[in-house]
Amino acid sequence: MKKAIITGATGFIGSALTRFLLKEGVEVIALGRKKREEVDPLRLQDHPKLTYIQLDMAEISRLPKILEDKNLHFKDASFYHFAWRGKNVLSDLNVEEQYNNVSYSVEAFIVADMIGCKNFVHVGTMEEAFVEPYLNLDYHKYSHYNRHVIYGLAKKAARDFLKAISIEIETSLIIVTKSHVIGSNDSRDSFLLVTLQKILNDEKIEMTSGEQTFDTISIRDCVRAFKLIGEKGKKNAEYWIGSGKPRALKEYIEIMTTIYPPKYPVEFGKVAYSDVKLDRAVFSTKTLEEDLKFKCQISYEESLEELHQWLKYKTIQEA
Repeated sequence: MKKAIITGATGFIGSALTRFLLKEGVEVIALGRKKREEVDPLRLQDHPKLTYIQLDMAEISRLPKILEDKNLHFKDASFYHFAWRGKNVLSDLNVEEQYNNVSYSVEAFIVADMIGCKNFVHVGTMEEAFVEPYLNLDYHKYSHYNRHVIYGLAKKAARDFLKAISIEIETSLIIVTKSHVIGSNDSRDSFLLVTLQKILNDEKIEMTSGEQTFDTISIRDCVRAFKLIGEKGKKNAEYWIGSGKPRALKEYIEIMTTIYPPKYPVEFGKVAYSDVKLDRAVFSTKTLEEDLKFKCQISYEESLEELHQWLKYKTIQEA
């Protein structure tokens, strides 16, 4: 891969992929809503092969003209679509914003084809795995709840629309879902991050029994997988990026608390679990391994330590 376009390039994973590709000698166009001077320098540093373009996804149709005006030629580039937003946070319950994300994704795919990109890598979410069970739930009998379900449903809708129009578009569509990604530079309110932060702050940790299946992957392994997918991913393929070894959520917490002992014992079962449970097969990385020979190199323990060092650094910076 010689060139890439990345939407959502100032986010946790988008910025990590941008930095990795630049390190590998790839020329990158990074798209983001923020002004360049407002972007966290730890996420996006200046680089000779980096062009940052401030562009809201609502205006993504302007990209071909912008590239033409800047004399930037990105034919045969890989187009990575990470950009997604809620009203306040990524997966809030604002239906309008989630609906808009679907149309932005479709428009981005069309734009990638207009530019002449080799492929369009649409980034899904683990939350989509919950959508199918939710669509089949009888709400007269069950009271399951997942605060991410509207976000997950919008992601699934985008996936379905993109697959429907891909037969008329020359640019190859590749869809990627990922397990929970951990590492430095993360600012999301994800469960493992919040739990580790509570340990550092000597706070009590109350959670479910932790029997539900879960999976994590290091940010460094994650972006390495994305690079491989952009280079060699098959047309119409759907890949899952993960460890390939999912386990009970409780096991991840037990490993965490063994390495970083909390002030108070974790209270497993204190919070009732009111959601559907996913089968381990959902997290299968078989296609990724078979097509691209991908294997993780970073253990959960190593990625946890990177997150630990990041949180300590943040605490010092904010003091």
